[in-house]
Amino acid sequence: MSVRFKFFYTWLHSAFGHPPQLVEARNINGLAIGAPHPFYRLSGALSDFSENRYGHVDLVLNAVERVESGERAEYEWEGQGFTSHITRERVRFEHSVFGECPEWPIWCCTLAQYKAALQGYRRFLDMPKSIESELIIELPDGEPTGC
Repeated sequence: MSVRFKFFYTWLHSAFGHPPQLVEARNINGLAIGAPHPFYRLSGALSDFSENRYGHVDLVLNAVERVESGERAEYEWEGQGFTSHITRERVRFEHSVFGECPEWPIWCCTLAQYKAALQGYRRFLDMPKSIESELIIELPDGEPTGC
């Protein structure tokens, strides 16, 4: 299954006369925002990185490379929305508050897919914060094992 992530900015219009804000957004395979897709959990997990404000994207990318090389057997990143359990075989996402539940079932992707999404997000954050900024990446095909 070909998966394409599009990173872009959009205007968020709030009520009560506050000015609109330019915020990050993601789209998967051109689907409408909120449309179901197996990779929506990966997209949601990227929201846990707060624009790399504290260097978390870089920290996790470094840990992913160490897992990939065999220097580490596993790594766990606990975001506000999802906990990512990272091994060479797969990255498993579990909701950080509710754990496994019908609304947020456990889901996995390959390490290569996770790394590609993080690298794409990092490249997007290096672009100017502008309505004109856009980055589209293709995730590698693959099925995780041991989910």
